[in-house]
Amino acid sequence: MPDRFTVYGFRGEDLSEAERLASETLGMKFSSRESSFRGGKYFSYRGSDRLVITIESNFADGEGVLSVPQFPLYSTLIFVGYATSEVEHKMNAQDEIDLLRTEVVE
Repeated sequence: MPDRFTVYGFRGEDLSEAERLASETLGMKFSSRESSFRGGKYFSYRGSDRLVITIESNFADGEGVLSVPQFPLYSTLIFVGYATSEVEHKMNAQDEIDLLRTEVVE
C-alpha cells in the first residue's frame, strides 16, 4: 500500500485554534512542543500506526521568507504523514481546513 503525505492549510490565524479544530475533527490529542526549526510553538500527534500529524506556523524567517513559501495565504499548516483514508476524509470534510497538497510514495 502506498504511503500518503498531505498538507492542509487552516484559514484562521491562531495556531491553538487550528489544534483545537483538528483535535475535535480527528478525535486525537495533540502535544504542545517548541522548536526554533518549526517557528516556535507547534503541535504534534504520533499514532501507533505510523500516522504523524504536526500543526505549525508558516512563519517568515529573518529575511521575510516563509517556511513553506508555496502557500503564502495560510499562516497555519497541518502536515499529515502516513495519512489514512479515514483521516483524509475527516480533514477534507472540515470547512475551515483546505487541502493544499498530497504526495503518494509507492
